[in-house]
Amino acid sequence: MKSATSESEKLVIIGNGLAAMQLLKELDFQSQYQVCVLSAESVPHYNRIMLSSLLADEVNLTSITPCNDQWYQERNIQVHLNHKVQTINYQQQTLSCENGAEFHYDKLVFATGSQTYIPNIPGTFIDEIPDGVIGFRELFDVEYMRKIAAQHQNAVVVGAGLLGIEAAVGLINQGMKVTLLHRRDTVMNRQIDHTASELLKKELLQRGIQIITGNEPVKIHKNTINQQIAQVCAVELDNGDKYPADLVVFATGIVPCVQLAQDSGLLVKKGIVVDQHMQTNQANVYALGECCEFNGTTYGLVAPIWNQAKVLAANLKGENARYQEAEFATKLKVSGVDVHSMGYINPEQITSGCEVIELQDFEAAVYKKILISNHKVVGAVLYGDVADSQWYFELLQDQQDISPLRDGLIFGRAFCSPLC
Repeated sequence: MKSATSESEKLVIIGNGLAAMQLLKELDFQSQYQVCVLSAESVPHYNRIMLSSLLADEVNLTSITPCNDQWYQERNIQVHLNHKVQTINYQQQTLSCENGAEFHYDKLVFATGSQTYIPNIPGTFIDEIPDGVIGFRELFDVEYMRKIAAQHQNAVVVGAGLLGIEAAVGLINQGMKVTLLHRRDTVMNRQIDHTASELLKKELLQRGIQIITGNEPVKIHKNTINQQIAQVCAVELDNGDKYPADLVVFATGIVPCVQLAQDSGLLVKKGIVVDQHMQTNQANVYALGECCEFNGTTYGLVAPIWNQAKVLAANLKGENARYQEAEFATKLKVSGVDVHSMGYINPEQITSGCEVIELQDFEAAVYKKILISNHKVVGAVLYGDVADSQWYFELLQDQQDISPLRDGLIFGRAFCSPLC
């Protein structure tokens, strides 16, 4: 390994989340840069993907903290915790932090991530959010939920997408009574179809989670303890129903963290706008992950962010890599529940004609649906049996003609192996 020298360029990364860590892994034992990571948090990097498993007591913090001090030292990386960047001077290529620290950069990367989107309803305005109302994005949120669970009983989770379901299961495992609210009739409606949703709802009900679909919250009720403290006590829905709540967790989507970028003069729309090289409108300034926007798309899942990190690392090392959108699979991280989806999930999404192949065994809680267009796999929903998920995904990615595999496709790779 070559060590970075005093002549090395200074690469500064703002943020210490998944995108930043994946970029560091892609850069690995490079010697071109002295790398500096500026983190607003007070704890070392942890795998945010595993926060729901941490809440469910399936892992501990040590197991989701992937890199120790030696790992960073070997790669010429300095990590500064409690260093929230406040201002950036692009002409002088300097940054200033809230604690007074200043840094020079030759290349700068925004990996500032996202924050929970909380709808503006009475009880969630900035000056009136009561204790007990949170999102689910950081280690602090897990610690806070555990604290509430140890003292109180009722939790309401708003939003039954991937994160909301994982939060609900985690809180059930913490001993709380959980109500899961979703304004759509289908839980995980962006990832799975109605049939898979019904199977998933049945499983969640068996775990003790109350599920309310087709309605949304219109007010957060609170008890005022004193002039400084108000505690959440209930959630009111648009049909007038109220549900008791000592804890309300919003899992209603994310918003890119772009305030610093915006204040410093970068081009920002929904996210920090980047080109195919992950570069912003400023020379030597890049962005990746949940804070960035490419061709009008922002990101909340891991797979595209991994691709962005690979492209950006290559470009930082002097190569000419280009980012482009690709298909990806979605997986629910709940112990004992296997749900995967990829591509299109409903035939009405496809304009060029679609064939649907299904396998249903509801007693065994198994459901498989493959969507085919022009003799190619264009989507799949798998519940209960996901053994062939990667194979289906490869067929989708490669756009392979599945005509020879058609008769055995729904049964999996083993039934098609002579023809694969």
